[in-house]
Amino acid sequence: MKNRVKKKESTPVNMKDRIIKESIQLFLQKGFKGTSIQNITDALGITKGAFYWHFKSKDELLNTIIEKFEKELINGLLEHMKGFEGDFVKTFREYHKYINEYARNNGELCVLSTTLAAEISGSGTSAEKKIKAVYSKYIGFINSLLEEGKKEKFFSDTFDTLLNAHIILAIHNGILLQWFMNRKTIDGPSLARTYRDVILYGMINRSNKKKLI
Repeated sequence: MKNRVKKKESTPVNMKDRIIKESIQLFLQKGFKGTSIQNITDALGITKGAFYWHFKSKDELLNTIIEKFEKELINGLLEHMKGFEGDFVKTFREYHKYINEYARNNGELCVLSTTLAAEISGSGTSAEKKIKAVYSKYIGFINSLLEEGKKEKFFSDTFDTLLNAHIILAIHNGILLQWFMNRKTIDGPSLARTYRDVILYGMINRSNKKKLI
């Protein structure tokens, strides 16, 4: 008689990760509100009991996903940039490189953070407060980066760093959506480079700027 190889069961950690991964996909397809726990368990082929073993509710699952985004992208970015030395342009390029490499490998999570922010805005939930806090931390980093550029005279003395930090984040989130919706037809690296150069140098030829005054 042949020895039977016992099938390795998913460990609790692996199952939790599977729930998170599948939920990210479903939240992108149906929205957070439009996705039920039943949808999640059906997609994974597990019982509701298995879901509740890892998460008390769908809201707790959502908070966990937001925390994952904060830990991996925002906190990872802050830690990465601590040891980087260079002028404003070099630092901005390094920052841009880091976030785009993360988005390339974790596109669904990055896009979901944007769609979730729009969906739960004004809900007054803990998730809304949490995602606002995450983006506030992100804007704080961009603002500090722009402040260094201002000190180096890359920008004018009247340049509003905080307002422009919000603009950069808004453009970044829009770029993510455009890439995700058109990733079969748009070259991602080219889109990322163009976005970076537009932020740093604008779209018009510098010799033509006087025409706009």
